[in-house]
Amino acid sequence: MVEEVVSTERTTVMIKNIPNQFKRDDLMAILDKHCKDENLKSESRTCKSAYDFVYLPMDFMKSWYQRKISNLGYAFVNFTNAIAAFKFFNSFHKHVWMVSENSKTCEVTLAELQGKEALINSFKNRLFWCDRHSFLPVVLHPPRDGSSNDSVATTVGVLVARVPPRRLRKCS
Repeated sequence: MVEEVVSTERTTVMIKNIPNQFKRDDLMAILDKHCKDENLKSESRTCKSAYDFVYLPMDFMKSWYQRKISNLGYAFVNFTNAIAAFKFFNSFHKHVWMVSENSKTCEVTLAELQGKEALINSFKNRLFWCDRHSFLPVVLHPPRDGSSNDSVATTVGVLVARVPPRRLRKCS
């Protein structure tokens, strides 16, 4: 993956096998720590590890009918450069999540959609049948690099705060 990522400047990854109890804030805390650690190790000030888009799809049906918060087990994250994406792959691909409820091994792959703008365009008109803004994708400005949390998170998509008219497919 290293040559593919760095040579093509791909910055968006799909993280698979995320523990279902994680919320977006949990994932962002992991991303913040990873970026902070990588930036402390790095001698380069110009090529920082940072991310500017996160989407952790949630199970809307469980939220409406069982009042349980559960994600669908995958997420999309856009890093600000290909090296940051590769460093995340290097740290988290085949990583075993240390959670009590379920043991999963993380997979990190390149996402089909690449780049913040492509992600925004894909999600901006999508309806999200949920009652929480925390279930929607977010764009982060400035990008988060783990040094502080002063990024503004702007949601992407249209929140429809009511039960959907029919059963939803399990793909947000």
